[in-house]
Amino acid sequence: MTSGPQKPSAFAQRVKPAGAAFVGLLVLGLNVMFALKGSFFFPFGTLLGAALLLAGGFGVVVGEPDDPYGNRPMWFKVGIAACAIVGVVIGLIVNAQIAA
Repeated sequence: MTSGPQKPSAFAQRVKPAGAAFVGLLVLGLNVMFALKGSFFFPFGTLLGAALLLAGGFGVVVGEPDDPYGNRPMWFKVGIAACAIVGVVIGLIVNAQIAA
């Protein structure tokens, strides 16, 4: 007898989102370093870093669920998109505060 496809462990479901959150944190950290040392910053870096950090954090909290066909459920897609949009809005607010 053969069994169905095996689900990845809870840890394996969170590795990729943790990587995205780490990259977002790295981008934000580099942007802060450039702002402090070089007196300039990258507005797109703030947007990208905040969006990746929040979307990756959401993925770490809930994991990466999938159905038997390998598709992501709609609530997960909406959650990731909402977190990314909130991250971009936060990035816009930070950019406006830095530029002022």
